[in-house]
Amino acid sequence: MNGDLDGADEQVTGNDAEEPGGPETLIDVLTGADIRSTSKNRLVQQVLRQLIETYGFDRRDIGTDFHPTTKGKRQQKVDVIILRRGQEALDEHVERVIVCQPQKPREKLRSPQDAATDLRKLYGKLDLFPACHLGMWTNGHEEFFVRVVETTFETRYVNIGAWPAPGERTADVMRDGGATQVAADPEDLETALGRCHQYLTRNLQLGVDAFKPLGALLLAKLHDETQPEGLRRVWVRGEEPFEAEGQRAIRERVDACFEDARATRPDVLLHGWDLGHLDANQTARVVTELARYSLAESLPRSRIAAFRSGARSTMDGKEGRYPTPLNVADMAVAMLDPGPDERVFDGSCGTGTFLATAAAYRFDRFLEDAGATPYTATREQLQAAQERTGLWAAERVFGCDMNPGLVVAARLNVLLTSGHPGDIYRIDARTFPDGELDDLERARASAPDGSMDVVITNPWFSTRETVGDETILRRYDLGHVWTRHDEGHFVNTGAIRTGGVPPEVLFLERAWRWARPGTGRIAILLPDGLLGNPGDEHVRWWILRHCEVLASVDLPVDPFKVTLKDYRLTPALPSLLVLRRRSDEELIRTPHPDYWVFMAAVDRAGVDARGNRLFERAPDGEELVFDDEIVERVRTAGRVHSRTVRRRRRHVDDELPIVARRYRAFVEGGRRAP
Repeated sequence: MNGDLDGADEQVTGNDAEEPGGPETLIDVLTGADIRSTSKNRLVQQVLRQLIETYGFDRRDIGTDFHPTTKGKRQQKVDVIILRRGQEALDEHVERVIVCQPQKPREKLRSPQDAATDLRKLYGKLDLFPACHLGMWTNGHEEFFVRVVETTFETRYVNIGAWPAPGERTADVMRDGGATQVAADPEDLETALGRCHQYLTRNLQLGVDAFKPLGALLLAKLHDETQPEGLRRVWVRGEEPFEAEGQRAIRERVDACFEDARATRPDVLLHGWDLGHLDANQTARVVTELARYSLAESLPRSRIAAFRSGARSTMDGKEGRYPTPLNVADMAVAMLDPGPDERVFDGSCGTGTFLATAAAYRFDRFLEDAGATPYTATREQLQAAQERTGLWAAERVFGCDMNPGLVVAARLNVLLTSGHPGDIYRIDARTFPDGELDDLERARASAPDGSMDVVITNPWFSTRETVGDETILRRYDLGHVWTRHDEGHFVNTGAIRTGGVPPEVLFLERAWRWARPGTGRIAILLPDGLLGNPGDEHVRWWILRHCEVLASVDLPVDPFKVTLKDYRLTPALPSLLVLRRRSDEELIRTPHPDYWVFMAAVDRAGVDARGNRLFERAPDGEELVFDDEIVERVRTAGRVHSRTVRRRRRHVDDELPIVARRYRAFVEGGRRAP
């Protein structure tokens, strides 16, 4: 059933040659064979991963490039078919049909009526198989699901909000509760939340307010998943999303669930974060994207990537503030290795990437304690690890930002990842413990200076703006003018640095103050210039005086360019500095003894400057292909079981996880030179 996957009916504007900067060939998910890297093939492979990794279809029941077996129809071809469980590849056993039609991304998402011309192609494919009653059309950016309804006089094609899970009957999409919710793979969940973001920002033109209704729906959805199945309300049934009465029913259910969620978690959202921006039709459109997935059963790392796709409108890049690349956050957290009894803090948390990543890291460690991994764990082990992660976040995750929208986004990110929003405050870190913003008293009580075991942050930089407010500068040693002493050290003159100080310099000292004296560890992203410019030598002297430098990692700029492209900013060359705050006794007892510092220079971090994935290559430039064991979760008759299969795969060329592993080995080996 699996051929070259190329299709003469492919619709895509422009040259369909191999993807620039991408792999020269693709590896077919089903067969492991090499196939051409065309837009059609990439889309088909995306759909196959969705069917196997999200829905849990058995790969043996899926076919591609399928020609009907019935005489007179064999000249036709279908992109993807799904057979009834364990059946032979005959027309009468085809259960579902999928049409993959590559197209350039549209600015606005379409309704089924807008896509009527494209959907007619799906109807024609469904007509080839008399026993097939479910179809899907996708271009990689939009998805439309169709149910075939046979009457005495006609065949109708009815739009539905989601497919039933494998093993469910077609009629199951019509029942209360809709189709079974499925755990999403990272790519699929990220795409779904990206569609929500596109609909709210492009179709509805909500701009900076786009994340408010989506955040409200996420809160409702997370609350809903804590309820017994019979009491859940964030779902869609059959044709509901496409009929006025059904849209009103969806809105009523979701409104009630949201009010309960807000009452249960009053510490997450601010005033105005609700569904007031959406009418019933618009609500139904977004709920349809979320309803089919079980967020609780999706892995925490998958939720972080998906959240970023939906929360893009909360950051605007002003003042050099932007999301941290996820693999950089993963590396930084793994290097710090936050323990189960340690408090973690981010003083410039933005949308909460570092804090959510720390929660995902603890989730994996809790699974390790149970002798499992995210891919081998039982459902009970996953639930137990999630509960432990939520308890950890409730007591040990802290953060702050002065932008109220980012504070809410960070709380939602941590809640989505861990099951608890942590303690994230709206305060100005630069003026703490003073200031005037909403959560100052709570922050003073819960996050005083010297109370954090792990401080991890990506402060404002990549900007020409400096902090010139003398009321802020006088609070900091590094806000003053320093002069070189004859003995080679620097002295604070007591004069304010009236020319201004880069914000990352103040955040460096602020992070140091929050860290626990003697044992507190700090990971901070800084521009390379701060670590090398002659004019910043006093900052480096201050660091060596007040901290033990544990590691310095030069990072490639490419992942930052990808992150910043939406904001039209050019990033500075970045480095990650890992420090330990010296105790008061150490500050008195100088000079400090010599010690080893872990240093690394990273060349490749998984992507090039345009965002194309980089894959591992042999010394001669040939892309390497590995024969890996993969754990797949197959859904059968309402139950999910794991199965190990071998799959040929390329490995992304990302040195950041290697740096983290080698740093941990360096620390565990006593921080001695190899």
